[in-house]
Amino acid sequence: MTQSADDPLIAFVRALARRQARIDVALEAQRQSGRGSLQPETRPLDELPASSHSFQVRGERLLKLREVVWMTSLGSSTIYRRMKAGKFPKPKRLSEACVRWRESEIEKWMRELPTTGSVNK
Repeated sequence: MTQSADDPLIAFVRALARRQARIDVALEAQRQSGRGSLQPETRPLDELPASSHSFQVRGERLLKLREVVWMTSLGSSTIYRRMKAGKFPKPKRLSEACVRWRESEIEKWMRELPTTGSVNK
């Protein structure tokens, strides 16, 4: 059999098929056990664990750039431009290639943003 450029794609599709087969088996077992709904368990937001992709230090979450972008609705370029101008919190360096923002500093920055006046119609 000859090697082709499609080999990684074929391996990926096979892995997806195996994963789907495991899911199908699990769903069928759940149906047969009569455990009711097949919907995922839902919990209130305050009971959800912190993001598994964030570091946590003594209750203080350290956020990745994409989480800061999501919280503030600013683009990454805007965040870095405002940091350079001293108008946005700077991240903490965890290693040479890893920085994180303190969630409390981002929240404080958001609380201190000026509000607009009343909207006239």
